[in-house]
Amino acid sequence: MQSNNPHIVINMLTDTTKTQYRRFFYSDPSPYISEPFLGLVENKVERLYRLMDEEERSIGLILGLKDGTLYSPFSAPFGGFHYSHEHVLYSVVYDYLADLKTFIKGQGFDRVVITLPPNPYQKNMNAKFVNAFIRLGYNMSTPDIQNCINLKKFDGNWTKNTVGQNCRRAIKRQLTCSIVTDEASRRDAYDVIFRNRVEQERKIHMTLEDLLEVNEIIPVDFFLVKDKDGSNIGAGIFYRGHDKIVQGIFLGDDMEKRSLGIIDFLVMNIFEHYKSLDYDYIDLGISSMCGDPNVGLIRFKEIHNCETSLRFTFWWSPDNSQPFYLNHKI
Repeated sequence: MQSNNPHIVINMLTDTTKTQYRRFFYSDPSPYISEPFLGLVENKVERLYRLMDEEERSIGLILGLKDGTLYSPFSAPFGGFHYSHEHVLYSVVYDYLADLKTFIKGQGFDRVVITLPPNPYQKNMNAKFVNAFIRLGYNMSTPDIQNCINLKKFDGNWTKNTVGQNCRRAIKRQLTCSIVTDEASRRDAYDVIFRNRVEQERKIHMTLEDLLEVNEIIPVDFFLVKDKDGSNIGAGIFYRGHDKIVQGIFLGDDMEKRSLGIIDFLVMNIFEHYKSLDYDYIDLGISSMCGDPNVGLIRFKEIHNCETSLRFTFWWSPDNSQPFYLNHKI
């Protein structure tokens, strides 16, 4: 924030209480910066900082402190800012990020790391934040590749014809797909995904108990696909933490029965289900790891009608010679 004297810069960002912060920021652009979710994961950091300009009051940021670094997020796919509305002036965005650097340096922190949400969560603000981050000399990690399905454009036709063919094959072979809510069926769905990860030698970073804990604050949907004999052969797990955007957390199938068209049938049912509930987007997450693309995953999502964009992470340290390797798993 600039003073009347152009040669004096006054830092106006202060760490406020939850009550004071929420007087001005009472809605959340994404579920991962909501108070219920932050309360669920705040034990993973030393403390939370709620930063706002007590004069401007248009932008706020909640960060978690760990080993001298402030993170947003600290235990989620992305974090980001609160703001009074999507049309906050660019100059306000720029001043806030300039003041954030002054706050980090003045408080003696090692660095700050911020991952912005995908574009559907904030269609106007991302461009302003990205531009201001770059102009102010923040470091940009290689952007991750992000995929979302625009349900308003989804009409049951697929980018690649084989997807539709697989769906018809699954229906012909009497596969069924449904949302399950009882404890045993939720465990069945999780077990399908767990087996799929083991077969692909991929780690799964959440237990069923973790997912059920999230379900206490964000609705979690469990989808289960069965074959004609009643065997569990496919599953999906999705969060409904936003009024217009659903987030895909896990998809998996029985790899030995993949020729049945399990995943395509599952995806079709999931898309149709959330479209019928009038959601705008399904966020299917990133298709890269620390910027390194997963070519097969990108292809899979794009042939299922996904739009591909970028998810940005920026960081800054008073001593920019310090190396930093992105890792949000604190």
